[in-house]
Amino acid sequence: MKQQSGGSLDALTGLRFLAALHVVLFHFGTACIQGVAPEWMVQVVASGYASVGVFFVLSGFVLAYNYMDTAGGMQTPPRAFWSARLARVYPVFLLMFMLSAVPTAQGSLAANSVPVSVAKLSTAGLTTLLMLQSWVPKLALYWNPPSWSVSVEAFFYAVFPALAGRLERFRGARMTAALVGVWILGLLPPVLYLVLRPDGPGPLSVATGGTWMAVLKFNPLVRLPEFLLGVLLGLVFVRERAAAASRAPRSGAVMALAGAALLLLGFSQGAWIPYPLMHNALLAPASALLVYGLARGGGPLGLVLARPWLVHLGGASYALYLLQYPVSEGVHWMERFVDLTSPTRFLAVLLVVLVPASVAVHRWVETPWRSRVKRGLQPWVDGTPARPAPAPVVPGA
Repeated sequence: MKQQSGGSLDALTGLRFLAALHVVLFHFGTACIQGVAPEWMVQVVASGYASVGVFFVLSGFVLAYNYMDTAGGMQTPPRAFWSARLARVYPVFLLMFMLSAVPTAQGSLAANSVPVSVAKLSTAGLTTLLMLQSWVPKLALYWNPPSWSVSVEAFFYAVFPALAGRLERFRGARMTAALVGVWILGLLPPVLYLVLRPDGPGPLSVATGGTWMAVLKFNPLVRLPEFLLGVLLGLVFVRERAAAASRAPRSGAVMALAGAALLLLGFSQGAWIPYPLMHNALLAPASALLVYGLARGGGPLGLVLARPWLVHLGGASYALYLLQYPVSEGVHWMERFVDLTSPTRFLAVLLVVLVPASVAVHRWVETPWRSRVKRGLQPWVDGTPARPAPAPVVPGA
């Protein structure tokens, strides 16, 4: 996370780890506490899918903080921005794609004939490699399911430079109206889904829903308002930082605690809040409060999240998020030798393997390959494509 005068945004990096861990616990830990823990705690874990929305708000905020000036314009040329983002996300994304290839192929071959399986794997593989799978409902979760959100983020990165040049006039009351407006815009699709029920009658849950539910959950345009909320909030913070020299800095302790409390309250009510609302934008204001409060310092909560070990894990949170399914396949393979039929035991082994593996991937893949990809893209960034080496001169020719 980029340093700022008078401190850092390390607490937001620590938050990234907790959000990623929440998603992992949703996928693999809900069964461990059902019938054991209080119902509100079960619902907190079972609502882990909603932490992806925290990532979208946080992503917009951090990009605005790192790349925008007080006028709302880009401080970095678009090509340099896109190069930096591609270098940041693609090496680990590609590694996870390869690690997921065998179990994905096995699952496809078990359910389809060989020709159909080859067609499906080819289509899904190419779509995923191009980070376009979130645009195709049936392919969004086909290849390493968590990668759908990286596809959504790729769209956000694509449009961010264009958005940044159109925000200068959003100040004061107009900025407040914009913040409220993008939240309402994010709520509109799930509300319409609940009213129209385009997939037909039936229960709404994580495991059910048809094509329109998949569009609601995964389509980048539908999730764009959550990102925009973070971008606008980040611009407010950039302007506040620029004006901080003329007044005493404001504390974010109350905002951070309020945001965290509202998120936990929302998560704990996951069984009673309509799933489409919980999945998409309902809790975005709580995420915004938490992110903004932590950016200001966050008080006691900020001090906890900025602990060095938590910041270190936060740096590896992207790898943790994408590695959860490949590692779970490896843990399933271990069941041949160790009794892991208990969900609690399976989760314990998964976390023991997953957390160190994510740190290793961050250190040995994500960090070094980020620099290599940026160097490889530098000619494109500079607008000077690499020229082929001249043909050797043959004497006497």
